[in-house]
Amino acid sequence: MPTRIVLTGGPCAGKSTILKRIVQKYRQLGYAVYTLPESATMFILSGADFLTPNPHLSFVTETAKLKFQIQMEDSMAQIAEATGQPAIIVGDRGTMDTFAYVSEDTRRKILEAVGMTEHSLRDERYDAVLHICTAAKGAEQFYTLANNTCRSESIEKARSVDDHILAVWHQHPSFHVINAEIDFEVKIRNVLDTIDTILSEIK
Repeated sequence: MPTRIVLTGGPCAGKSTILKRIVQKYRQLGYAVYTLPESATMFILSGADFLTPNPHLSFVTETAKLKFQIQMEDSMAQIAEATGQPAIIVGDRGTMDTFAYVSEDTRRKILEAVGMTEHSLRDERYDAVLHICTAAKGAEQFYTLANNTCRSESIEKARSVDDHILAVWHQHPSFHVINAEIDFEVKIRNVLDTIDTILSEIK
């Protein structure tokens, strides 16, 4: 079975750069490494509106995105298993990120629509979750909107989003918080060290 890891956290956390470094390191160590793109960004770039005031459209869009996330993860797991190699799947966000942006009532409706529980979506699908804190929490001078056309949050909003995402994931049994750092290389090293520990524990 491949090791499934989620990278989550608020906007401008550096996940894209960190993903590249994960791929580089662990492929050199002999792992088959697969990365999953952020599904919300894919939907936004395809025309979906997650900010719509239409509650029915919002529910349909969020539910569709979650179903897509599940299918994408499961399909990549099948590919990873077929390699016969030790494999790592690293997702840019995961299933629970959906619930950081919706009301409690919408959360219940989405869970009913997909026929799953929070426990199954959070705890049973992933070996570990790394919450990569936004630069807005401790490295504010590096917070920017310039490198992501789908990002529009102020520093204050970014902190709030980070808190909401942390809240929906923190009960995962292997949950790790990677704090913002002035020196981004330190942040990357903390991520890689954490993954080293996770892989050693799984072995």
